[in-house]
Amino acid sequence: MSHLPDHFRQRLNSRLVITNFIIPATLLYLIHRFGGILLAQYRLRRLPLINGTPLFGSTKKAKQNFQLNARGLLKDGFTKTDDARVVILSPESVNEIRNDNRFSFTHLIAQECLCYIPAFRNFNPHEGLNDMAKDVLLKRLTPSLSLVTRDMSEEANLAFQEHWTDNTEWHEVDAKATVVEIIARLSSRVFLGPELCRNPEWLRITIDYTMTVFHGIMALKKWPSFLHRIVWRFVPEVRRVNEQIAEAVRLIRPVIDKKMAQGKILPDGSKPAHLDVIQWASEVADGRRYDPTLLQLGFSMASMHNTTDLVTQILYDLSAHPSYIDPLRAEIETVLTEEGMTKSALARLKLMDSFMKESQRIKPSESLGMRRVLVEDVTLSNGVFLPQGTQIGIPTTPTTDVGNETESFDGYRFLNMVGDPSKEKTRHFVSTSPDHLGFGHGKHACPGRFFASHEVKIILCHALTKYDFKLAVPTRQPTSLALGWALIAEPGVRLLVKRRSNRSVNKAKLY
Repeated sequence: MSHLPDHFRQRLNSRLVITNFIIPATLLYLIHRFGGILLAQYRLRRLPLINGTPLFGSTKKAKQNFQLNARGLLKDGFTKTDDARVVILSPESVNEIRNDNRFSFTHLIAQECLCYIPAFRNFNPHEGLNDMAKDVLLKRLTPSLSLVTRDMSEEANLAFQEHWTDNTEWHEVDAKATVVEIIARLSSRVFLGPELCRNPEWLRITIDYTMTVFHGIMALKKWPSFLHRIVWRFVPEVRRVNEQIAEAVRLIRPVIDKKMAQGKILPDGSKPAHLDVIQWASEVADGRRYDPTLLQLGFSMASMHNTTDLVTQILYDLSAHPSYIDPLRAEIETVLTEEGMTKSALARLKLMDSFMKESQRIKPSESLGMRRVLVEDVTLSNGVFLPQGTQIGIPTTPTTDVGNETESFDGYRFLNMVGDPSKEKTRHFVSTSPDHLGFGHGKHACPGRFFASHEVKIILCHALTKYDFKLAVPTRQPTSLALGWALIAEPGVRLLVKRRSNRSVNKAKLY
């Protein structure tokens, strides 16, 4: 080197520096990109893999296949999704894993939703919002359903007048688009009170937020994961999430401040009755710090779209099987005439409950239920070894344990189980069991299912009592759309609706 010209020596040294950087960086990238794949393939090597990809090949085709054909892939037991390898367990595994803390739903959501990105921090377990929401639902909202029933029914009346109108002539409405508006009104009436439940700006946020977050996550996932913490600031879809959160803060903050002031001890030493989530959250916080706006947006995400999808599917099923409409109306009229619109009256609507459960059974919101990620290595009772980080799930397809002809629709299926001691605890819409995973099962079963059931029944009481409705194109039954694990009631379907006579409506006490 000492005999080389200075300019040549400098050029050689610079190339050595570049080489010394590039080679280690390349090795680190290869380890990051393929090391986990190789390890996962090795540790799960005894299980059959479908929808796989070549180690050094493109994953585009496999991801597309998963997005469009996930339900078909379930039959093969072990599949490659767009994010990870998922082990499909048989329904016999439900009771084994349902309360096992090694199978974590919280960590799965945090992992899938990129919780380390500030825009998606409401999915971060360290924010504590999931635990707060669960406490509000189970300790305050569910026990208070009898107190909010009348308010929800009043809001349903106003929302139906706006979106299905009082027109007594047949006219078209978009089924799903109007249902989501109605549910946004009812949910916001309980979550925030009358101040915001009719505010167009808030309703647009609460309806759009879920899809805004979804698009933000999907856009960021197009980038390598090691760049996420850098590039998220420049991804338009992620920036839109932050903008929507800021808009929500602007709308919610004054309402929260007002209600917190009202929540103080009254002059006689008593506390005012609290009938919305803002005050309930303050009560159950017990010193925990939380972001009230993110909590409200979390409730919107949890309540809006699954409930909308269910109600839309029920309307499709009623249109496909109109013979159920008169018996359902008779049940509503009998019960509400005797008792009015109360929590206990809604619990007496047994045919409606059965119809709702059958609709959910035939078309659940997801084709794979009880999804979890393992936080440590597990060996199942059947000897199957599952390493830490493995995702698992159990199919929600109709089972053979709920009577005959399980593929056909029978709105009386669960009503016919009344009096059968072996089915009494599982026949209700809100009941969970290994045979019906619409709400999951075990410690992570949906804590909002009691509110959802209450809300759906109120909506159906108004729809069935006040309106005649049918498919605008009766020769074509709507289908469910598959997007990954999600099963979505077809959007854009038009219904013909018309207001029934006041004589028919007034028999039932809806308020």
